[in-house]
Amino acid sequence: MAGMSQLREAGWLYGPSDPWLPLALVRLFEHRDGSGRWEVRLNSPAHEPSQVAVFDGEEPARAELGRIYADGEQDGQWRIRRPDAY
Repeated sequence: MAGMSQLREAGWLYGPSDPWLPLALVRLFEHRDGSGRWEVRLNSPAHEPSQVAVFDGEEPARAELGRIYADGEQDGQWRIRRPDAY
């Protein structure tokens, strides 16, 4: 849908001690307004407000997402979902 940000990927980080309580949440959004911008929203800890970073293009946004995943692997395991485009 034009104009609305579209969720492209979401990851929940779960620690080894509790596989049901997420430690962190990260989401990747594509802006659908023609700007070419992408956005990474990180909640770490998961119950805290989002930290938002906006990137000019998919490649730098995915690089940041990869960095976040790598950092989180020290604390637990990510469950990653890539929803279908809507």
